[in-house]
Amino acid sequence: MPSHRYPCTGPVPTTGFGAFLEAELGAPRANLRAFAQELGERFEAPQLCLVNSGSSANLAAAMALGERLGVRPGEASGRPAVALSAGFTFPTTMSSLQTAGFRVELVDTEPGAFNLDPAALERAITPDTKLVCVTHFLGYPAALEAIVEIARAHDLLILQDGCETLDLRVPTAEGARPAHALGDLLTWSFYHPHHLSSFGGGAVVCPPGPEGERWRQLVESITHWGRACTCHYDPARCSAPAGMHHNFHYLRRGHNLEMSELNACFGRFGLRTWERDEARRKAHHATLSAALAGIEGVRVHPAPANSGSAFVFPLTLEAPRFSATAVAELCPRLDARGVEIRSLMGGVIQDQPAYAEVPDHGLERCRELARRSFFVGIHHTLEAGAVEAVASILREELSP
Repeated sequence: MPSHRYPCTGPVPTTGFGAFLEAELGAPRANLRAFAQELGERFEAPQLCLVNSGSSANLAAAMALGERLGVRPGEASGRPAVALSAGFTFPTTMSSLQTAGFRVELVDTEPGAFNLDPAALERAITPDTKLVCVTHFLGYPAALEAIVEIARAHDLLILQDGCETLDLRVPTAEGARPAHALGDLLTWSFYHPHHLSSFGGGAVVCPPGPEGERWRQLVESITHWGRACTCHYDPARCSAPAGMHHNFHYLRRGHNLEMSELNACFGRFGLRTWERDEARRKAHHATLSAALAGIEGVRVHPAPANSGSAFVFPLTLEAPRFSATAVAELCPRLDARGVEIRSLMGGVIQDQPAYAEVPDHGLERCRELARRSFFVGIHHTLEAGAVEAVASILREELSP
């Protein structure tokens, strides 16, 4: 791999963490409780379960949704339980759905955009469809209100992969609302290049209210070996039998997916600078947008409106000015100038060898967008001068 002067992300700041850790690392699960509470207060998410990665969040959520639907992975059954997902779906999201026992089928994206097309979704629904998986790809909100309306009309559950987002708000008739307030379960990732780092971690976010409490109890059980005991987060609600087997009473298949106390402490450390970091990401996006606006054939995807920052800064090189191979030809030129660019997370998931057999309902728009698009970073660890330099280089390379 080349050493880039202008990478997509920089190193996550750790200065001062030693002192923070010494002051805050106390009783077992103290930081887990504090981190969950602080996240809930900051992002209007009172019901969430902390796990050790975004991928684990997707696995736990998929298993919880599967249990609600009566899906039994690894067991022969009649008709398959189908989950519909967009062509831009992350590998561990796909694997989680498959592990939970769903048959995944892919649906095309909106015209010129990254996320699930509501009209294509509705056409793909059959009596076997049980779940809709919505990926808010690259931190851009999907048309969630329309998707929820379709899903509810067909009695479908909804999983939102929000791992490339955090403070995501979606437009509704009632104004912008947190994405996790719609649908059933949403996942976050605290992997170090994402919006908030815990140096490994994630969360399953449940909807507000009593229904969210029921979801949380189910997800907490799945992430703690499948046991009944809830004493680790809410002793008052614990229904496990008393006695020496209290901690060893298992209701379902589960895993040990809990976030570590150390990761939770680092997540709290990073959350202290959230407003500053969020402002920096938005400023980087604005810098690139201003520099690249108006170039013939270059489509700049606007920042999400009335929402948190995007994950990265994507660009699409459109016909007729640019050929279908323009991005591939651009990459080595930018490499030589120290600028790191990346594809849309590897493109259409079906084009990866591991998922070549996944059926689809037509992916023409998704595949064309993947072929013609790339992204550069806007992470808060990047300095303003570096982003300005990237903007200048891109303008030079892409101008007629």
